[in-house]
Amino acid sequence: MVTGTLSQASDDAMRPPGSSPRVGLTDMMRRWWWLELLLVAASLVVGGTVQHAFDQRHAARTRYDIQVLTTAARVIGEEQRQIALPVARRSAAAFSDLADSINNDLGVNGQGTLNVLVGTGSVDTFTQIAFEVTVSSPYASTTFLAWFVRGAGPGGMSSSDIGTCLLSTSLDGPGPATGYLNLGSSGLQPCTRDLWSAHQKTPLAPDLALAGIPQPIGS
Repeated sequence: MVTGTLSQASDDAMRPPGSSPRVGLTDMMRRWWWLELLLVAASLVVGGTVQHAFDQRHAARTRYDIQVLTTAARVIGEEQRQIALPVARRSAAAFSDLADSINNDLGVNGQGTLNVLVGTGSVDTFTQIAFEVTVSSPYASTTFLAWFVRGAGPGGMSSSDIGTCLLSTSLDGPGPATGYLNLGSSGLQPCTRDLWSAHQKTPLAPDLALAGIPQPIGS
């Protein structure tokens, strides 16, 4: 133990003036070990932050998909309820009330940031009810059409055509929709020009022009 101390002191005395003390291999390894530990810890923090951000985005998208699908289902449900009524007893205002009820439903709008708006549409055609609906949140904004077409005559409710189509969504950028919007368990196809045509192939096909809904440019 004494010999080692004298040897170290002798080596130090033989170094040129102003030179740094010699760092032993053990000290260097110890310092590298701490550096590696810091780098590993930093990578875990960064990786955890990235994963957390990804999880948040995924949860936000899933929540928005559910909000759009829930809104579409409830609008169609109201259309189905009203189309069984005589035209004089139908109410377009009921769809705005429905939008308000969705906005106030904590099960759908738990964060209080959802805004459902019912736009152009009509209940005045005996065989058809159709409305434009926009679902907006900080995550995205999507506008779609929902319709319910019944057969003519007293027994017309035994046959029907129920559908939706996509007008636009910020998820795909500005302008009219051009592709399928995947909403997880379901989705929305873009609206096509024939939906505004009076010359339909089947009696139950919708004519959205009768509801006063403007045809999007380019569709």
